[in-house]
Amino acid sequence: MSERGTDAWRDEVLAWIAAVTGRHPTGEVVQRHRAWSTVLRVPTADGPVWLKEPTAGMAPEVGLHALLARIAPDAVAIPLAVDVEQHRLLLPDTGPSVRDEGDEPSAALTAALPRYADLQRRAAPHLPAMRELGVPDATPPALPARYEEALATIGAHPRRDLVQHWSDELAGTVPSTVDHQDLHVGNVLRDGRFADWGDAVLAHPFASLLVALGSLRRTLGVDAEDPAITRPRDAYLEVFDDLAPHDELVRWTRTACRAGVVARALTWQRAAADPRFADTPREVLGLVGDPDWLAGT
Repeated sequence: MSERGTDAWRDEVLAWIAAVTGRHPTGEVVQRHRAWSTVLRVPTADGPVWLKEPTAGMAPEVGLHALLARIAPDAVAIPLAVDVEQHRLLLPDTGPSVRDEGDEPSAALTAALPRYADLQRRAAPHLPAMRELGVPDATPPALPARYEEALATIGAHPRRDLVQHWSDELAGTVPSTVDHQDLHVGNVLRDGRFADWGDAVLAHPFASLLVALGSLRRTLGVDAEDPAITRPRDAYLEVFDDLAPHDELVRWTRTACRAGVVARALTWQRAAADPRFADTPREVLGLVGDPDWLAGT
């Protein structure tokens, strides 16, 4: 296989698209190359298609997306073609995100998060299959090992006691499942589906709110108890209200988001080939021992 992002690679990929779909470019092919993936937008007579080829470290996205499309075809785009060995995922054009359309972000997440929670619950029984696909395991039992991995590869002041406490507290609360780990309004499609699963890990489901609510807080400039934040949080948690009282779900959410920092730091480490993010893994992992940050979660 040619080096990702080169002209030879693009020609090879376009030939593959034609072979598996019968579709050929009818206009300019737009390429976006990043440290973690290369994406092509290919106009065809039947509408544009999107080819994504992640790097080896992010390659589980290909098989995961295909699995989620079988489990919840209403929640992710149905692939036109998948090649797990070559790390290729071909998707139809799914239209704009709610951010592209300028939707009010709190309202957009309030509507989207219950659908996402439903996807998580449907995916939970498939945890072993997702693990076999190579999706990184940051579930509560695996959390101490992931923290040791982060300490070894990133480095930080150790807080093993805190991480172990989170692992113990979350064990047996809600079944572990997929955590998108980059769930913001730019990845919520206007048609109700969810895009870009490259950062996904296996985790306590509520860890997804680390990015979803954190990005919303930064966008709006409000604190964690503002109704613009608690409304989407509570809409999400309603999908789990058969498992525990609301106050208990909120408490687990705080713990899961704090624990989610470990997996988030490792995800940034996988993307650290981009020099813009060279310091980000250490900065994120440092939040594990930041009492001010913990108090605001």
